[in-house]
Amino acid sequence: GNALVIIIVAATRTLHAVTSVLILNLAISDLLVGIGVMPFVAMSILNTGWVLCLYVGYSSTVYCSASVFTLTAIALDRYYSIMDCLRYTSRCTLWRICAVVLWIWLQALVVCSCPLMGWGSVTYVVPMYNCAITWATTLSFTAFMAALTYLIPAVVILFCYVNIIRVARSHARRIHSLEDSVQRSRSPCAARDSSQQPRINLHRPWSLTSHINEDSGDNISQVGHASPTQQKTTTVRSLFSIRLQTSESNNQQHHHGAVRLLLIISAFLLCWTPFICVALVQATETAIKGQSTLVPDSAITFSYWLMLLNSDVNPLLYALLSQRFQSALKGIGYRIRAHVWSTLGREWEVRVEGD
Repeated sequence: GNALVIIIVAATRTLHAVTSVLILNLAISDLLVGIGVMPFVAMSILNTGWVLCLYVGYSSTVYCSASVFTLTAIALDRYYSIMDCLRYTSRCTLWRICAVVLWIWLQALVVCSCPLMGWGSVTYVVPMYNCAITWATTLSFTAFMAALTYLIPAVVILFCYVNIIRVARSHARRIHSLEDSVQRSRSPCAARDSSQQPRINLHRPWSLTSHINEDSGDNISQVGHASPTQQKTTTVRSLFSIRLQTSESNNQQHHHGAVRLLLIISAFLLCWTPFICVALVQATETAIKGQSTLVPDSAITFSYWLMLLNSDVNPLLYALLSQRFQSALKGIGYRIRAHVWSTLGREWEVRVEGD
């Protein structure tokens, strides 16, 4: 899934945009989790002796931390694109997004290097079937990593997406009320002129598109059914394109967007919360009793593999369920089929000419 996202972004020119940089970085970090962590887990089930244990534990922590930091950056990017949309395009440049990506990897490399300097330790954890940070050894380091790689990102992600859903619902209500007011204002005119003019279908979807002209700064174009008096009373200065559709289609669209955001929030919390809770319980029990026996090995194994599962789910939630990526994937499929058919057609022509 992550490799497919990288291929789609690289092969589609319409996705060569600033907003795709973070999605591409998320796919790369999750792909590194799949390449650099999961094979070692599978191999260590058969062989528990590792020579590169420190490297495996350090690199796996870096990849997972970079994935979480990228999820947080995507949430902040979507939040500012909604809350500060007028200045978003001028502020969110390619260089700044690349700087954010560089900061994500530098932060992951520096934070996860603490066990290399003596704060925490990396050992082979039997229930995890992998070399990883031993959370039970140092409570302060466990609390620090839990706050930096889970608590703060979870708060930021929840804050951003909850506000996005709230604003989307507010905009949907405003559009619905505006549509109702426009239809009510047009209905008396339609009833008065029904004997002279054809009847206007008030339930037909229509759109109101406004844009800024580069020369004058004020320009509005209206598409649909509107009387001259309505055009005179309409004054809009905006960078938005507002589409007024029927109530049913609007409700379906906003419902789909809200469900997708809720899936994103739920996937992150469900995949990471058990792992962090197990780590904190182990560290707290070891600090109090000197050993950790409260959490069973099966819970440790399940929570660790559930955390790795987040890297498998991310390409579906953030890219492959998007209509843009689905359209790009269909375009790549059409190009591949056209190339295959053209190649087969040439071979057939050569065989016919040879015969």
